[in-house]
Parts: sequence; structure tokens; C-alpha cells
Amino acid sequence: MGGTVALACARLMTTDPDPSADQPLMTSDGKFVLVFNGYIAGHRRKIARLKNDGALPRSSSDAELVLQVLARAVADDCDVADILASLSGQFALALWDRTQRRLWLACDPLGIKSLYVAQRTNGDIAFASELAGLDEIRAGQFDDSIASDYFAHLFVPAPASGIRQTERLKPGTVLCWQDGKISRSIVAHPATAERAGQAIPDVIADLRQHVRQSVADAMDVDCTLGCLVSGGLDSAGVAAIACDIARAHDQNPPPAFTMGFDDPAHDETDAARKLCAHLRLELSIVSAPQKADEVFDILTAALGAVGVPFANPAIVLNWKLSERVARDVRVCLSGDGGDELFGGYPRYRAARLFDSAWHYLPASLRRLSAHTGQGIGNRALSRFLAGGQGDAKTAFTVWNNRCAIGELTAALHPDDGGFDVKRPLADQMMTFDRDVTLPGNQLVMADICGMAFGLEYRPPLLGHDIVRKASQVPAISHLRGGGKAVWREVVAPFLPDWHLRNRKIGFNPPVANWLAMLGPYIWGDETRILKNLFAHTGVTSTEQRKCWKRAISGRDMDMALSVWALLVWAVWPMVRNGK
Repeated sequence: MGGTVALACARLMTTDPDPSADQPLMTSDGKFVLVFNGYIAGHRRKIARLKNDGALPRSSSDAELVLQVLARAVADDCDVADILASLSGQFALALWDRTQRRLWLACDPLGIKSLYVAQRTNGDIAFASELAGLDEIRAGQFDDSIASDYFAHLFVPAPASGIRQTERLKPGTVLCWQDGKISRSIVAHPATAERAGQAIPDVIADLRQHVRQSVADAMDVDCTLGCLVSGGLDSAGVAAIACDIARAHDQNPPPAFTMGFDDPAHDETDAARKLCAHLRLELSIVSAPQKADEVFDILTAALGAVGVPFANPAIVLNWKLSERVARDVRVCLSGDGGDELFGGYPRYRAARLFDSAWHYLPASLRRLSAHTGQGIGNRALSRFLAGGQGDAKTAFTVWNNRCAIGELTAALHPDDGGFDVKRPLADQMMTFDRDVTLPGNQLVMADICGMAFGLEYRPPLLGHDIVRKASQVPAISHLRGGGKAVWREVVAPFLPDWHLRNRKIGFNPPVANWLAMLGPYIWGDETRILKNLFAHTGVTSTEQRKCWKRAISGRDMDMALSVWALLVWAVWPMVRNGK
């Protein structure tokens, strides 16, 4: 772009494969240049409106739409963040003003796409969609001060990246750089604190319409398209609606993909097969990794792509699934966001119980119950009692903290998630997951794994109209009947009754079994396993052995996840150093 400015993009070409849409894109006057990662819902309709207004876009891609509307906004001295708030979809982008030598960096308000930014001491700036893209030019090193956040969340929440002098933009951030100086603004989040004035049946009807439009927009591609399915309601609902839309246009429905496990406790292939037979969908079943060498090889490859420790073990599954899906399709619909928007996690029901009854019990009785409940076999009950012994803020902190090893000093900061003592606890739990856990965990995982294989995951349930409408419904309404009451009604016309009643297992690996395999595979005997896992933690040798035994027992998921986080932390230097 002249001087010391360079822009580059590895384009996936999901829309408009014509060379005129190749990036970087430039306005006809040569003033503005754009690189863009993602997609914009309804981009063809919006481009048609631009043409009616006299604009002359060079291509029909969604990136072209973004270039045109942002160039016009800057020329008219409008707020870039306000313009981006009107675009539903997923994006990370950079817009360069060649005349003013001004740069805008932005990512979508839901955090579906990530953008990493490295600032140098001389005021220069570098950015990429992946940390690996900054390897050759950044000065920063691994930032081990992230440990407390990492062990609490099992990931590193934005704006930290895990690399010094480098940040991951928080969802919805617009960063403007000029002559070494930086200013920021925020793209308005589509969720709102306002409650719907509508009756629930009307909300459901509106949501059904919004979901259908969002799925249709996500299906609008110029490449191959697929969808994920499982035994749950989120991906199944999206897949069923996608089938309905495809057949309404005399098109073949997208092929479906699911992951299969040898262990029935983790396997949902029977439910997926039955659903796909009902929907007349072609189904491909991807076998989950079973052996230590395969799990380890996938884990280290995935960690290398993430660029920092990432302790959600499902990334191993997502990596293998993405590799297989990418052989057949370039875009894949997912159900990400459904649990957070519609109340799918059991801890929301625990929060509802706390709000409605539990916190009215005397504090002394609640503390006694927590003490009595230590070590009981029921994970959900044990966590409920531990969090329920204090006030709502204590419950919020305990239930969202993933760390089961006190010596790791894992820190979860409820105030960072906008904790408000005046709001019902269940609503706050859902908001925290939507704004912090979803973008930092599931969405990063899907984005990284997809990009590694030239695949774009699209989560239609995170369309702005859906997020806005779902957030207007109080948690108590979502949690009726065991959870997801509203979403169940939304998808009821598209799914058979037996699937609506199905109990979801979840996309979770056999962590205890993996630990029992990987420990000896990586380090050998138990003494060396414990030495490497618990180095510099302050955990005594006796407690180390107890933690390890609990983790591999298959009866303590919280401990298994905490020890898995330790394993990832211990393996990370090998990944970083290329060993």
C-alpha cells in the first residue's frame, strides 16, 4: 500500500469466486483498501440497495459491501462502529485510508471472528486473524501471567492473548490507528436489557421467522455447504430448517456431519442417524480419536494453531471433525450459541433455584450443606452446594470457575462480566456465558479449527435479530420444563417429537480416559507424570497423587478438566519450541 504499509488475505472464496472479488479490495478512487474475514448476512440484498443508490461496486462479495459502506461512512464523517452495528454476520477486518494514512481494525460484536493486534514501541502496528500470523514480526513472548485466568476459564479471555505486547480485540471493538496513536469505539451488541412486551407465543413466532431468515442467509454461498448434527436441539434445529429452505427452492439439502465415539456414554450417532433418516439427509460419521498418539498429535497441532494454551479438550474433537468436513464442503452450519441464548446449561437451572428458594435459607445451614456435600459423587449437586453457601456473587463466581485445584489460584472476576446484584442470577449467568465464555471458548475453537483446513463455520443462531429477541426473554421463561423451553417451541414444526424429547449428551470427549493414556505416553511412569504436571504449582506430593487419581477415575469431571488444563500448560513449551 506504499511506504511501510502491507495488507494481505488468504481468501476462502465463499461468495463471488470472480477475480474481481479478490482481496485486498480497493475503492474505485484508490483511497480505501480493505481486507476482510467472515461473511455478512443478506449481503446480496444490501449490495442491490447500494446499486439503487448509485454506488458502483466492483464485485458481489460481502467484503465489497463492507468496503462500500465503510468508505461512504468515513467520507461522511460517520461513526464506523455505528455502521458495523447494522451488519449481522461475522467478521474481522482492516480498512486503510491511503490519503489520511489511517487504519481501522474491527471484529464482530458476538466474537465469532478473532483479530489479534501487536503494537510496537515505535508506534507501528501489526494484526492478523491468528496469532501465528504475527510470529515473524511480533516482539512479544509468552505471557505466563495469564495462568490464573487460564485455569479459571480453561482459556484466555480477551483482551489478553497470552502473548506480551499483543491483544485479542474484545468482541465488537473498533480500533483506529493513525501516526502511532490509537482510539477505540465499540460496535453495539445486539442483545438488550429491555424485556419483551410481547406474549411468549408472539416472541416464538418472531424468533421462528428470524431463525429461518438467518439460516437462509448463512446458506447463501457460492461454494459447497454442509451442516453439523447431534442428538441435541441446536444443530438439529438449524439442519432441519436448512433442509426445509433447500427443498423449498428445489435444491438438495446440505450433507450432515457428526462425530462418533466407541463409548456409548459419549456417542450420539444413533440419534444423529435417526434424525438424518427422518430429514432425508446424507450423514457422514467421523470417528473420535481413540489412541494416545493420535490424541497427542491432534492436541499439539491444534495448540500450535491457537498460539497459546487452550484447555477445552473438545478442541481435539473439533480439529479432527473440521479436517474431515473440509474434504467435502467449504462452509458448515453449526448450532453454536443455542445453549447460551436459550438456557441450555444445567447451571442456569441451579441459578434459578438459588434465586427462587435457596438463598432464603439461613447462611449457616447453606454452609453446613456445602461442607457435607464435599466429595459426594454427584458433580452438579456438589457444585451447587459449594456455590450456594454465600450470596449471588459468590454463587456466580464458584459456578463459573472451572478450576478444582485451590493451589492454582485460579481467578475469575465477576465484575469483568458486568455482574449486577440487582439482576436475577440466572440471567447474569447466561449473559456472562454469551459475552465471555462463548467468544473465548467455543467460537475461538471453531474459528481456529475451521481456518486450519480452509473451512468456515457459520452459526446462524447468532444472527443479530435472534440474539436481540432471545435476550428480551427472561431466563425464567427459557428455563421452563428443564430448559430451552422457548427454543423447543421455535423448532417444534421442523423436528419430530421424539427428537424434541431427546436427552443431549453433548460434544464432550472422554477426558479421564485421555489423561490416563496421555500421561504415560508423554512422560512415562506416575512419578514423572506428577512431576511434570504439577511443577511450580505448590501442590504437595500427596495431593498431587490424589488429584491425578480423581482425574483419571472417570467420576470427577471438574478435577479431570483441571488436570487436563495442567497437561496442556505442561505440553505448551513443547509446542512453542517445535518439539
